[in-house]
Amino acid sequence: MKWDYDVIVVGAGPGGATASRGCARAGLRTLLIEKERLPRYKVCGGCLSLKTVRILEFDLGPVVENIVHGAKFTYTLRDPLCIDSQEPIGIMVMREQFDQFLVDRSLDAGVELEEGKKVLGARQVGGGIEVEWEGGGRTRCEFLIGADGAGSVVARSFALLPPKREELGIGLQSEIPYGQVAEMYKEDRRRVHLDFGRVPSGYGWVFPKKEVLSVGVGGILRGGERGNLQPYFTGFLKDLKLIRDGRVERVKGHRLPCFYDETFKLARDNVLLVGDAGYLMDPLTGEGVYYAVRSGMLAAEAILRSKEKGEGPAAF
Repeated sequence: MKWDYDVIVVGAGPGGATASRGCARAGLRTLLIEKERLPRYKVCGGCLSLKTVRILEFDLGPVVENIVHGAKFTYTLRDPLCIDSQEPIGIMVMREQFDQFLVDRSLDAGVELEEGKKVLGARQVGGGIEVEWEGGGRTRCEFLIGADGAGSVVARSFALLPPKREELGIGLQSEIPYGQVAEMYKEDRRRVHLDFGRVPSGYGWVFPKKEVLSVGVGGILRGGERGNLQPYFTGFLKDLKLIRDGRVERVKGHRLPCFYDETFKLARDNVLLVGDAGYLMDPLTGEGVYYAVRSGMLAAEAILRSKEKGEGPAAF
């Protein structure tokens, strides 16, 4: 059967951009679909671990906001423990800029991009996949990669996630300009601040960027707490005493993946999940960018091996 594309990737975050780039570089006709217009804001502290920087093949200088050399840990903002290093421990980025940077690299490799297009679902058709767009459009491909975050449409379409769980991962974040910050010691511009003991199965963060502090909370809520993270965020801001008037202009929320377990399936036949769509993250820190990038690379490699060996990519 003649496909519209060899590969369709749904979601233009780090995992989707990386996977699409890998496929296109190998000569596969690749379409990257993003439901929002780029660049788009993403609730994320934006601290890239050095292992993330190392596996990327290009200089991130154009999107680096700050380089941090230490971390401050507190428990409900008490008993600070500071660990500093002469060497960098992480690189700060704004996710809208970082994600756009990775998408641009995928476009350089020959990826086609459709932005502002929402995918409603997908199904197996004639040995391949038919992807349904908002508005009734349909596009066919041989391989499909879901990089569309927690609650992935791709994952739901192929029943790759387990039955509905009681837990809900969610994050809230605001970007606070330094002009609104009441007090910021010079050394704190070189550190990330992680505060535990306040948010259920999560933490609060203060991450210093070039012109703003990214301040947020994230955690796993259960039962009656589902979705109600606002009191934790409000209390964290109040107790930090960072903001002169105690108010922030914009607070954004975003669904986060719960922890991966053996009931999840990252691949079935010619459908693969990467990053948050596969609930891949560090169980302690909640770091997701490294796992998105790495799983994006592995997904592209699995598709290439599938083409070579004649078996479905799930086998690899």
